[in-house]
Amino acid sequence: MIATSCRLSWGLLVLFAATPLLHANKDKRRPTDFGIIFQMGYAADAFPREPEAFAKLLGAVKAANYNAILCKHEPWREELCRKHGVKMMVDLLVADHHVYKNVEAAEKLCTSLLGSEVIYAYHVWSDRMGGRMDGRSRDIANVHKWDPNHAVYVGDYGAREIGGVKDPDLVGYYDFHWKRGGHWRHLMRARDAAVKTESFFLKYADGAPGKIGVGNYNRVLYTISMSVACGLKGYTFHHTGGEIDKQTWEWQTLGTDLSRVNAMIAPLGPEVMELGNATAIYSTPITRTAKNRPTEADPAVPPEFKGIPGDFNVQVQSGEVVMGVYRDAEGRQALLLANHNAYEPQKMELLFKDKVADVARFDREGRQWKNSRPENGKVAFEIPPAAVELLLVKR
Repeated sequence: MIATSCRLSWGLLVLFAATPLLHANKDKRRPTDFGIIFQMGYAADAFPREPEAFAKLLGAVKAANYNAILCKHEPWREELCRKHGVKMMVDLLVADHHVYKNVEAAEKLCTSLLGSEVIYAYHVWSDRMGGRMDGRSRDIANVHKWDPNHAVYVGDYGAREIGGVKDPDLVGYYDFHWKRGGHWRHLMRARDAAVKTESFFLKYADGAPGKIGVGNYNRVLYTISMSVACGLKGYTFHHTGGEIDKQTWEWQTLGTDLSRVNAMIAPLGPEVMELGNATAIYSTPITRTAKNRPTEADPAVPPEFKGIPGDFNVQVQSGEVVMGVYRDAEGRQALLLANHNAYEPQKMELLFKDKVADVARFDREGRQWKNSRPENGKVAFEIPPAAVELLLVKR
């Protein structure tokens, strides 16, 4: 979290202020942390079963800017997570306490965790639903009954059906768009499902879409940054087995790629969580693809997005970005700008059409806001390759 003095200069942001009033229980359950979740698969237990090794892993996880793990719950693991400051996403697809195959054990576990501050959420599904939304809604309702204090996550393969489940706290989907396509289509489906269900959306992302140790970092960061601009509130990476050495619990090259991505996203996490869901999402026209190749067509807004309306009070005069528009508790405008290009920076110039006193850009390195007074209504800055930047507008 940012130092209190930094927050006071812009006022204290209040969670969910820009969204409709949420059900009291949802508000109570909602994670306050942007979830950067390490996992080694689900519906089984691949984590170390010796406390010493598990503790060593947690140290590596924390150092790599993860703040949660998805795993089977064990009391001793919970205590080690508490000690290391890492939250636990409890896997309710493990046989010992499977959410619908072993209901009695699942109820016993969830009831025992009512008061635990270590629990990030319960994981009840991450796969194709095949039309079985009623079953997933049943699972969500059961976990809410057993433990009304913690969030329930349900994920889909391509975000096609998650909008059909009832009363989730967190929804999500698999995203392998670099290999399978459909990036913006699935992303906007997830965003719409989150708005429809008054939840937040997470992502189960491909951690190795590019050449590991070279351009993989750019591709993964692009995926996460674009999603953050559209409202993403957490992510985990598909476990391939090449992230960490299971003997030394030291990161391998792929794990280092992912930890670099985490380092770019983690500083923004507290600020992003305090903005809720976007009030609007726009895109500039693009001339180059995410792979930094010419589109070979006239500049155009990708069809999955809306262009920035001509009468909107912020206009992009230079740079190619997706822009998520948010409001804070004081009604001020916040903008999340994601680079359309995974490999080249964007030199941005924004024009504010109404009177603006200051525009603050969040400095991820210093974890503080830096003010910039517009000149002739304009501010200029650069977005790194594949990155997302956060602005707060004071009028």
